[in-house]
Amino acid sequence: MGFFLKSLRLCVFARHIIYIMRIIIILIVALSLSQFAVAQTPAEIKAKLPQLAGWSIDETMEVFDSDNLYERINGAAPGYFLFNFKELTVFVYNLTGSGDSQSYITIQIYRHETEEDAFGIYASERPSESAFLSIGAEGYQEGSMLNFFVDDLYVKIESPSSDKGTISAIRQIAQEFGHHINPQPRFPVQLQSLPAANKIPHTELYIPTGFLGHEFLNKAFTANYEIAGKKYQLFIIDFGNVEHSKAMLTKYFQFTKQSLRFREGRLTIQDRYNGNLECQWKGQYIWGIINDSKAPVKVDDVLKETERKLSF
Repeated sequence: MGFFLKSLRLCVFARHIIYIMRIIIILIVALSLSQFAVAQTPAEIKAKLPQLAGWSIDETMEVFDSDNLYERINGAAPGYFLFNFKELTVFVYNLTGSGDSQSYITIQIYRHETEEDAFGIYASERPSESAFLSIGAEGYQEGSMLNFFVDDLYVKIESPSSDKGTISAIRQIAQEFGHHINPQPRFPVQLQSLPAANKIPHTELYIPTGFLGHEFLNKAFTANYEIAGKKYQLFIIDFGNVEHSKAMLTKYFQFTKQSLRFREGRLTIQDRYNGNLECQWKGQYIWGIINDSKAPVKVDDVLKETERKLSF
C-alpha cells in the first residue's frame, strides 16, 4: 500500500512539472511574438520611430481616419478606401537648432486592414522605374521623398529640403523604422507564389475589386512577365474558401455561357473581352495566365509551379 501511495504521489508530481513546463513554454513563445507585434495605435507607432542625432521628433502628431482623411490628401482619399484604410498618423522630425523653415522631415504612416491592402496602395502609386530599395518589404526613393510598405503600414517620408544631410536622415528613418516594425518583412504570400522566372521586376499588383473588369473578380494578385520579347501576365485570385471560389466561377461561366459542369483542376475560361484564360482551380485559389501576345509560355508548367508554392 505504501509503495502504491508513493507511486501515486510521483505521478501527480510529474503531472505538475509537465503542466508548469507547458506554461513556461507558452510564456516564452508569447514574449517572443510580442517583440514583433504589429504596431496598431498611433502611440505604438510613435514608439517605433528611431531617434536621430541632430533631429528631434515633434511632440504633436496628427491623426486622420476615414471621416477626415480628405483634409490631408484631398481627392486621393477614395483610392485609399479601396484598400481598407484604417488610420493615418503624421509625425514631424525637426532639425535641432536650425532656424531654416525647411529643416524638417514629415513621415506619414497609413495603416490598412491587412498587409495585402498596404501593399496594394503602395503598388498603385509606385512608379514603373525608380531607385528601388530593400526597405520594409520594398521601397523607393526619389530625391527627398521615400515611400515603402511593411506589414499593414504604407509609409511616406519627405522633406522640402534636398540637402545631403536631410536625404541621409530620411533614409535612416525609413531603414530603422521598417526594421523596428518587422525585421523580416515579406510580400503577401500570394505574390511569393508566383514564379520568378521571366518576371518583370516591380510589376506586382494587388487588385481588391473588379479584376479584368468583372465585379465578381476580387482580391487578385498579378505580375507581368516577358519572354522572347513578348509580355504576358500571371494572376492568383484568393477567394478565402472553396465555396466562394465555386460561386465566382459559376458567375463567370454564366457570363461566358459555358457549361456549369466544372470541377477543381484545369479550366479554360472563354472570356470574350479578355480572351481565353488558361487557369487552375484548387480550394480557395484560382490562378492563371493572360497571354494576348501569344508569348511562348509552357502554360501547364507555370500553373503547376504556382500550385507547388501556394499554401492549401
